[in-house]
Amino acid sequence: MIFHSLISLYDRLTDSEKVPPYGFSFEDIGFVITIDKKGEIVGQPEDLRQPIKADSFEYHTSIVPYTNKVNVRSGKGAAETPNFMVDKADFIFGMSGKVKKKVHHFSFFKRIQDVCGDSTDEGILSVKAFCEKWNADDSPMLKYWNEMCGKHGKWIAFRLQGDTGFVHERYEVKKRWIDFLAKEEYPRGISFIDGNEHDIQRQFAQFKFGSGASLVSFNEAAYESYRKKRGENAPISVAAEFKSSSALKFLFRSKTQRMRIGDATVVFWAERKSSIEKIFGEILNPSLEDQAAANQVKMFLEGVKKGVLPNDLQNEENLKFFILGLSLNKARLALRFWFIRTVGDLMKKLQAHFSDLEMELSSEEDVQYPGIWHLLKETVRERDSKNISPVMSGSLTRSVLTGANYPQSFFQSIMGRVRVDRRINYLRASIIKAVLQRNYKMEVPMSLDTERRDVAYLLGRLFAVLEKAQKEALGKINATIKDRFFSAASATPASVFPRLLRLSQHHIEKSEYGYRSDQRISEIMEYIDSFPSHMDLQNQGVFAIAYYHQKNAMDREMKEAIKNKKDRQTQNDQGEKNA
Repeated sequence: MIFHSLISLYDRLTDSEKVPPYGFSFEDIGFVITIDKKGEIVGQPEDLRQPIKADSFEYHTSIVPYTNKVNVRSGKGAAETPNFMVDKADFIFGMSGKVKKKVHHFSFFKRIQDVCGDSTDEGILSVKAFCEKWNADDSPMLKYWNEMCGKHGKWIAFRLQGDTGFVHERYEVKKRWIDFLAKEEYPRGISFIDGNEHDIQRQFAQFKFGSGASLVSFNEAAYESYRKKRGENAPISVAAEFKSSSALKFLFRSKTQRMRIGDATVVFWAERKSSIEKIFGEILNPSLEDQAAANQVKMFLEGVKKGVLPNDLQNEENLKFFILGLSLNKARLALRFWFIRTVGDLMKKLQAHFSDLEMELSSEEDVQYPGIWHLLKETVRERDSKNISPVMSGSLTRSVLTGANYPQSFFQSIMGRVRVDRRINYLRASIIKAVLQRNYKMEVPMSLDTERRDVAYLLGRLFAVLEKAQKEALGKINATIKDRFFSAASATPASVFPRLLRLSQHHIEKSEYGYRSDQRISEIMEYIDSFPSHMDLQNQGVFAIAYYHQKNAMDREMKEAIKNKKDRQTQNDQGEKNA
């Protein structure tokens, strides 16, 4: 089903020229060298990269001659599969860094001779002349040599002096390459795509994951059966393999239909062109820097929350939408998840997800509609975001898109972080609420509920009030009762709260506004008959949410009091000025 969907995507994109014709591929060109008709380099290589940030570049994209044998190369036999007319530094110059690669350069030159034969095209003759006379020892003296050989150098192209385009873009070069491919012979067999007999591709294309990985791979004898080699174990026609790999490469290159979730690269597309393709990535992985996109997503999700689709999607509720999550696993791409949903069903699942997460904000910086990556980062320390469990990221994505229960490991990780760093922010409170509502069918308010009477919620509120009383009495201190007692108070209340209540009387006596804390404590304690000796994980979650609610309410009350005081002072100053 994955291959069928990718092939359909390729056929749809062909009309818009977003995918290349057979035998070609969109690739990143990092540098270009200009040569004259005698094959001599004119000036220095030109750096075509546009720096974005440290070790990140925007490359010049070009349609280059393609064969899936050389899309990504590694290991033994690399020199036997050069590309045609454009390649890495070791193939073009016969050297990489300080290491000579004569065999690579020779194979590159031989590929040009095999493809071009007796062509009289000026561009082809110039590149041939360059290959014949170039001295590999001169390579390190070229400008940008280290960059061209580095991992961010990408491919190097030729340009004939006086031309604006590359040599590999010349009509004669492309025609020679197409004619060369037409002569290649393939074994005949039954393709697993349509069950008909076709020319069968010997191997699947590799993609730029690490040193290269295929969606389907038989790189060891243990994976082969009935003496079949490589692609013969999963036969696919040459045309179907090219279309599916080209469509997948298009998605990998896309800025709007690709995102990262944990260690997985997630791509998505619809069965026909739709605006959902552009906005879906921003929904699951919003960009905090792009405010315009954030506002668009907010408006979209506010409509979805009310059960109303945008005008351009109202007639597309039954449109199929495909979501594919892949990660690197040695020589092949590991399938993290594969979902097929209609747009209508997808919107309902997103509506349920964000409804479960809905929580009052604590500040203007809070992300009202957090992406999956925002949620996952709360399971680890901030500097350890690379250690997020790939299994958890896949399971959480599955829960969001299918409406299934959130992973238990996700809930446990969040509660673990709360116990360790005693921090209850908006995202953590939202996550805990979502899990309690979906997994345990508990009703959890999104803001302070003074009518709620369950002990866990009352204790969470009480703890926030006791902390407030301490801060008002002692001001800024190194460690509050939250830093010392939060974990114990939420897990074993009976061992902590009697002591904290005794301590609070000293704080109330010292504080100018202690009477307010005393009043809040009395209101809450009226409904607590006894302190439980132990609370399970669900009730610890309720405790954390209640603490967040009560703290938010008191912070708002304080801000409102300060604002009112300033307003009165401004009015008094204005009155004195007028007098």
